[in-house]
Amino acid sequence: MEKKRLAQYKVIEQDLRESIMIGHYKTGDMIPTEAELMAGYGVSRVTVRKALDTLVAQDMLQRVAGAGTFVKNTIVKEKVPILRGFTDEITEMGMTPKSKVVTFEVVKAPDSLYRILGIDKEEMVYHIQRIRYADDVPFVLETTHMSVRLYPDMSLKILNGSKYHYVEDTLGLKIKYSQHTVTPILPSRDVMELFGLSAQQPIVKAANTTFLENGQVLDYTELTYNSPKYQLRYIKQ
Repeated sequence: MEKKRLAQYKVIEQDLRESIMIGHYKTGDMIPTEAELMAGYGVSRVTVRKALDTLVAQDMLQRVAGAGTFVKNTIVKEKVPILRGFTDEITEMGMTPKSKVVTFEVVKAPDSLYRILGIDKEEMVYHIQRIRYADDVPFVLETTHMSVRLYPDMSLKILNGSKYHYVEDTLGLKIKYSQHTVTPILPSRDVMELFGLSAQQPIVKAANTTFLENGQVLDYTELTYNSPKYQLRYIKQ
């Protein structure tokens, strides 16, 4: 998928949203001040306020006069015992699943993720982006990071099918649970074009860390859902 240059306020907005989604900033935490954001991104106060205004309007942040800007309690975060794989769920719904791998590359672990993945800072990870289809309709945009050292045999062939089936059936590893952080967002331009949505159509994005029974992290995945057509589903026991 072609990368488009984002406006500066959008970069700040998305960075703050990601930091909230992965738990770097939790409910009640104060985010960096406007002055700190201005210095960190090299932008004007107007640009910073435009980014914050959007997150306030989406009810993710709350301004407190004389104190600062804080994360609101609007995020659903759950430990999910059984997360149904997309392939299985779509098949059971009577539709045909398909995966299109958009990006498959090896990169240095991002600073924000190596601790989540349980690996060393200098390790390499797979950066994977897939579009998940049901009857040729795009339902999910999936961006995944996972350890190269722990899963050296990952391939395009595997990713064109079911990653969960490969892990459990081929590697013999058991998925125990997924830690989900779910938040409503407005779609980016790329997502609007992919899903055929308007700029004001709210959708759901989930940050998902999957753990194996042995305590090892399988992956960290961000899932952007075509919410008008497909909703996040899981089984709780």
